[in-house]
Amino acid sequence: MNQKTRVILVEDDQDLRESLVEYLNLADHLVEGVGSGLEFYRNLALHTYDIAVVDLGLPDQDGFVLIEYARKNSEMGLIILTARDTVDDRVNGYGAGADIYLLKPVDGRELAAAIASLATRRRESSVGPDSSPAACWQLDLGAWTLAAPTGETTTLTGKEMQFMAQLAECPGQPAPRENLLLCLYASREEAAGRALESLVRRLRAKITEATGVASPIKTSHTVGYVFAADLLVR
Repeated sequence: MNQKTRVILVEDDQDLRESLVEYLNLADHLVEGVGSGLEFYRNLALHTYDIAVVDLGLPDQDGFVLIEYARKNSEMGLIILTARDTVDDRVNGYGAGADIYLLKPVDGRELAAAIASLATRRRESSVGPDSSPAACWQLDLGAWTLAAPTGETTTLTGKEMQFMAQLAECPGQPAPRENLLLCLYASREEAAGRALESLVRRLRAKITEATGVASPIKTSHTVGYVFAADLLVR
């Protein structure tokens, strides 16, 4: 999960551009700086980026146009960095396709954190359901493991394995709470209900920590729990 984020920074103030590029590269991103819309378009034709950080007041074209172009023609995350602070500017920025709107002057730490957060969200959302085994979650009944589509694996306890096996029996549908209570604890008492909730809470956190991907275990209100992603059982 140590993949560096590729960033293009569009800023016509040379001193600010060079300062931010230096800081962001030290923050473990891979950043290229350009000073105009024309350079931005030229770089997009030659390279692929994860995130674009765009100033609005460029010498040759309004930054809104660059944001709108990038949203329509790429999968990049888009951050506006500008001194324009009116509500209309913010509305226009988000309307053009920006994910984040930041105001100058900006602390390098805040910009680096915004880039990292946006890149993480976009990588997680790109893990979509696919019928091929490599793109599915995989539950190994023999090894007691749950593997994410990215390959990272969570080792399950006996109770966690029982719980996941119950969810796997009804793919895409909620496993009824009462069935889970009887299977895991042979009881429908309040204490068993609390134990089940605690197990689910710990398992969700465990999956996210081990894989870096949000847990697909979802609560189905008044019914039970569902594994809301493609799951291959082997």
